[in-house]
Amino acid sequence: MELLGTHKVTFDLLRSIAIECHALDVAAYHLFVDSTHLDGVEKTKAIYEELMTSLLLNLAISLRTKFYQGLDHRTTIPFVSHCGFLFKYANNQEETVNFSIKDVCDKIVHADSVSRYMEPEIRHPTTSFRGKDIRSNSTWELSMSVNLFTEAVLNWIHHTETNPPSISCSEIAQ
Repeated sequence: MELLGTHKVTFDLLRSIAIECHALDVAAYHLFVDSTHLDGVEKTKAIYEELMTSLLLNLAISLRTKFYQGLDHRTTIPFVSHCGFLFKYANNQEETVNFSIKDVCDKIVHADSVSRYMEPEIRHPTTSFRGKDIRSNSTWELSMSVNLFTEAVLNWIHHTETNPPSISCSEIAQ
């Protein structure tokens, strides 16, 4: 009996992880800025950061795996266009580029630093992921709302489940 064959990544699993990431992102403001909790800057913060990082990485890797199993990530661009900005810096120039869900996942996985500033009155702060592209000797920064990203993932999943891609006769023959 073969147990796996390929990595099993279902839309339900993706939906579950996205919901967890969304909940953690939304809860941060209340827990660390507008709370009666006394340990907001020590152990609770460290555990929150570890939990958020591990769930975001889990979501990113699971989504990338789903794309590598045959889904076209370019069709996800309209779902995430409102989530943030992807900046690329090279030769003293800045370029803002469109991105897909997979591109966000790549940035989450390859980020050298992740930062988020919690301030009063900003209930939904952005999270910045920064890194280097060694092939082009450039740097990049993805500044986005994690909760908007996870909502985009949920919307994309819903759209994909209700509008499955059609398979042409030539694809079936292969």
